[in-house]
Amino acid sequence: MVIAIILASIYVRNLSGADCYIFFISFYIIIDLGFGQSDRRLALFCSHAIVKIRHENLHLLNRDPNNEITSPEDEHDVLWVDTTDNNSSYAFVRLSGAHVRRIRSARWFRGSSVMTDNLQSWLESSKELQTSSSQIQAIRGRQSAVVPSFSLDKYHPLSQVNRYLSQINNIGGVSVFDIGVSHEGRPVKAVQIRNNPTSSDYIFIDGCTHAREWITVATILYIIDTIIGNNVKHNFLIVPIINVDGYDYTWNTDRLWRKNRRPYTASAFGATEMPDRCNGVDLNRNYDVNFGGEGGSANPCSFLFEGPSPFSEPEVKAVSELLWKFSTRIKLAISLHSFNQLWACPYAYTKSSSMDYSHHMDVLRDIQQAVYQTNGVKYQIGPLGQSLYVGSGFMMDWMYTKLGVTNSYLCELRDKGVYGFLLPADQILPTARETWNGIAAAIRKIF
Repeated sequence: MVIAIILASIYVRNLSGADCYIFFISFYIIIDLGFGQSDRRLALFCSHAIVKIRHENLHLLNRDPNNEITSPEDEHDVLWVDTTDNNSSYAFVRLSGAHVRRIRSARWFRGSSVMTDNLQSWLESSKELQTSSSQIQAIRGRQSAVVPSFSLDKYHPLSQVNRYLSQINNIGGVSVFDIGVSHEGRPVKAVQIRNNPTSSDYIFIDGCTHAREWITVATILYIIDTIIGNNVKHNFLIVPIINVDGYDYTWNTDRLWRKNRRPYTASAFGATEMPDRCNGVDLNRNYDVNFGGEGGSANPCSFLFEGPSPFSEPEVKAVSELLWKFSTRIKLAISLHSFNQLWACPYAYTKSSSMDYSHHMDVLRDIQQAVYQTNGVKYQIGPLGQSLYVGSGFMMDWMYTKLGVTNSYLCELRDKGVYGFLLPADQILPTARETWNGIAAAIRKIF
């Protein structure tokens, strides 16, 4: 089975979308006959293209050359935005091959680029790059100081992350415990590190709200290892992976999946006909702060779907209950995301500044300087709604407005859109080090 999958993955890179589809239908039939079940992890995106277009043209994607509406609003999937060009920003968009053919002759499309007409081959190439980077890093490597068999310079699937967490449990002041269960029955785990038992104050850090943001998981594991290994004299409460179902899904099915895996049952489609994109909720639109406002969506098929109600998702409910329990003791909260190279403060749901704007900017300037001094990489700073986009139902805003955590921040890690969510493994350690140095600067400023 494994050999067949590897050979199929190699072969698919040279196929066109239609040929790829036919090949995998045949492949699944063979696997079904020979092994009793098919492996659905392969080649979901043979017939999908990645198109780089100017951000201001996004609204034209659903119109034909005669400016007639041709497709529903959510047919395309904006994967990321590249802001490295000072003169313009570009969106990387996943489209079906048919969609590309339909709009290719439009005048506005002439400045666009089709990066690949076979997304699956792109994903396979990114895996090769990661493997190559890991092999290079293995020579001089970065093993965990706490669990020597664990590599901090690689991306790890959920099972390996949980194994690492189980191995650090009960080391010194470390406690790993479950705070809830996901839609698919996976535990959401938290790490409590009490390196200063005389203090009741905590620093909260979370990662992987959005499944495809692998760099947040790798960075948090580095941070946990650094805190324990260096005996950092503060108390920490850390949730490495909030979106456990989604993260597992990115390893086994769709590398670019964003939402959780809430099944969408209220559909006009049959269970086997429903588009997979109609499953799931954006967990960072599900908190009770301006819920349903700008920057979210009530459409379950949108990648910004906020869910049926605040805290409807078990993952969000689990984290929010943990935060309520520790609310008076959390003095600094940092939510890690990717990507954009941005350290942000409230608000996300409006472009207005908060009453603590001056203090927030003082902290962010210290963070920015510490990050830059690490690797010479510049991160922007500012209120999220003013610096990136307006979004409602964010954890950061909820903690600031509802829990009263004054120092509530959000960090968008590397990069600016060159690799986007497919950040190579050789950037894990530089990203993790500069992020930890930024957090350490915030701790010095606040405590």
